[in-house]
Amino acid sequence: MRRSLLLVVVLLMLSSCTLIKVVVPPEAYSLDTAIFVLETRDYRLSDVKEIDSYGDVEMKGKVAVFETEYGPVFLYVYKGEEAKKIWKKLNGRAGFVSIRSVLDLPNMGKFSTVSDGKKIIAWWRKNWLFVVEGKNGVEEFVKHVYRVYEEMKR
Repeated sequence: MRRSLLLVVVLLMLSSCTLIKVVVPPEAYSLDTAIFVLETRDYRLSDVKEIDSYGDVEMKGKVAVFETEYGPVFLYVYKGEEAKKIWKKLNGRAGFVSIRSVLDLPNMGKFSTVSDGKKIIAWWRKNWLFVVEGKNGVEEFVKHVYRVYEEMKR
């Protein structure tokens, strides 16, 4: 009985993990390449700047502003050994109290929340960390990012 229950739990966990994708670019990509490859007619890149932090969490990376039909969407990108540690700090911040969905595994993580009227989706895998925020169109932009990075793997 216990073994069958354990098997059911493991199968449910594995199937739920496949429902929540966590996609990152190839390790060989630089921050700039990971950002510039996302520009399309629907997602026009208007600005890229270096950053030292996201909110009050130290994160040396880049922020890119993409103009969409829904308004601007901000993409924060970090690449380095501290990706998981930074993600855990972001995940634990008070602004993320209303977390609606969380995936926290040893090799990847993702969360989604609304804070100060902005939708925020953050994910990490390997040495990559991404945070997307905006008032509208955030989910659609994240789907675009995933599609582009998935195509690169093929």
